[in-house]
Amino acid sequence: MHPSKRFLLTAQYGGGSVALFPLDAEGRLGAAVLDEHEGPGTGVVASRQKDPHPHCCRFSPDGRFALVPDLGLDAVFVYRVDAAKPAITRQGILKTPPGAGPRHMRFSADGRFIYVVDELSLAVSAFAWDADAGTARLLATTPTLSEEVKAGEAHNSAAEILTHPNGRFIYASNRGNDTVTVFRADPATAELAVIQMQPVRGAFPRNINLSPEGGWLLAAGADSGTVAVHKVDTENGRLTYQTRNIIQVPAPICVLFVRAK
Repeated sequence: MHPSKRFLLTAQYGGGSVALFPLDAEGRLGAAVLDEHEGPGTGVVASRQKDPHPHCCRFSPDGRFALVPDLGLDAVFVYRVDAAKPAITRQGILKTPPGAGPRHMRFSADGRFIYVVDELSLAVSAFAWDADAGTARLLATTPTLSEEVKAGEAHNSAAEILTHPNGRFIYASNRGNDTVTVFRADPATAELAVIQMQPVRGAFPRNINLSPEGGWLLAAGADSGTVAVHKVDTENGRLTYQTRNIIQVPAPICVLFVRAK
């Protein structure tokens, strides 16, 4: 949902489109307006990149732009936002490395950088964000798993990415290897360094999330039917599994925190 509360965006992975739903004063959805991503896909990973596959929607911290990673096109679409209408207009495209398969993204705590998790290559691509122009420059791409580790499973794919509220740490989940990669993020350069590979104590972590204050990480095991709780050391970013603190949930794929009114 846009910060103005006037509309929301959805990404249609199978349909290859982004939908804008206007909201009335009561929060009811109006008719969707679609923006279709043109194909074909890059085809670098033939089984996954035949067509466009928008995978998530995020807004820039000031709400002036919407960003949509497209796994099939190895690109992040940037839209200029008109919250008054409401409407979105294509601003440009950020290219990720060929075969990366960009899935989800987050802004750094100060809004200067973008971190994109690349599902197919299992990596994080860091971009420098120009908030005035709505453009970005690729800085570096850092693997979440080594080639040696990836060779130990029949299937691996990156899923979720989080930025810690203090701006110093990045978390990315790895399905197959069933871990969370913890990165130290340089706040001046966005350079990433791996500091931990934490087992999630579950299978296929499609989603992870941090508590609002950043003291806890919850890892949802979609295949194990579990949500496991990990304590975050806010000084060094490392995770500690809270022994036996596992919640049984059928096929969890998303964890959200909602503040009580």
